[in-house]
Amino acid sequence: MDFKFITLAAVIVLLFSLTLGCIEEGKEGFREMESFQEQEEIKQIKEEPEEIDLTNTFKREFSWKYDNSRWSITMEFSPKIYELYKGRTREREYDLFVSDPYDDEIIAGIVNHLTEAGKKAGFDSTEIPYFVVSFVQSLPYTSDDVTTGFDEYPRFPYETLYDNGGDCEDTSILVSALLQEMGYGVVLIELPRHIAVGIQCSDDFPGSYYMHEGQRYCYLETTGEKWPIGKIPDEYKGQEARIIPVYKRPFLDIDFTAEYRYTSRDVYVDVNVSLKNLGSKKAENTRIYVALQTKDNSNVWDYIESEYLQISPEAGYNYHVKNLHAPAGRDFRIYVRAYGDSVISDEAVSGWITWK
Repeated sequence: MDFKFITLAAVIVLLFSLTLGCIEEGKEGFREMESFQEQEEIKQIKEEPEEIDLTNTFKREFSWKYDNSRWSITMEFSPKIYELYKGRTREREYDLFVSDPYDDEIIAGIVNHLTEAGKKAGFDSTEIPYFVVSFVQSLPYTSDDVTTGFDEYPRFPYETLYDNGGDCEDTSILVSALLQEMGYGVVLIELPRHIAVGIQCSDDFPGSYYMHEGQRYCYLETTGEKWPIGKIPDEYKGQEARIIPVYKRPFLDIDFTAEYRYTSRDVYVDVNVSLKNLGSKKAENTRIYVALQTKDNSNVWDYIESEYLQISPEAGYNYHVKNLHAPAGRDFRIYVRAYGDSVISDEAVSGWITWK
């Protein structure tokens, strides 16, 4: 048997060979103060890139069967890079794990090598996606509560490969990233206590499917081997599903803390806003809006907006506002939001406050 080895060096240390054989809100403190002019300060949250030790790596071989042959792929992983992934918040939608830009090079490398190997084996363009999916379906199923101690812990593609498996959302995220890199339209299908993939398919393709924005997406199960496209497990037939589209987009996470200071006539508020882009695309021309709302919410006692900000994925800003003003004895609450080109954050608000 002729064994061929292919290697790839990537920024996030992915080296493999392929062989064919048989935040909290509204923390408050109080102290008297004199009247001051409104002030603002903004600082970018951007850690200096640290030097990553790429000498301490290890290799793992993945092996699976497809088309009556055994395939294997060996990848090299960095524990240091894995720790960087683990330090990222899980508080984001599943689609943002799929479209994560820091996995782009890994995903492209896997797709290129598996596609080339499939072509050498004689697979046509309609079969290569099945071949790629079969690799992910062969990964061991591991539950989050056993491997992480959390009930739900979605993984980025690098983490799933590093951990040698995952549960339904992890393998669905990985499959979606691979298929999307190959040019296929994909969505995530959220069922009761289960996540699967929908791959865009023609009207005459047999099997179970879901409609989303006028497009037909055939069901794809990623946990367990040899699940064909269009075959849905019996326990999920007829269950209500939420369709999650997958595309690169910014996602702004915002929170704040505040201090209230007062005189007999006036209340002054300092607000420290933390804003981070947890999305997969830069948030462009973004502004942070901070206001002291009146009780009817249609007016404000005072407000301020930041300059325009350009926020890359995983980057952010701290915006510190001093001396927003409201009259004593009148109700107000702090209202914070960020907005930009094609993106708006959730509202962050305090409770209602009255100084007598």
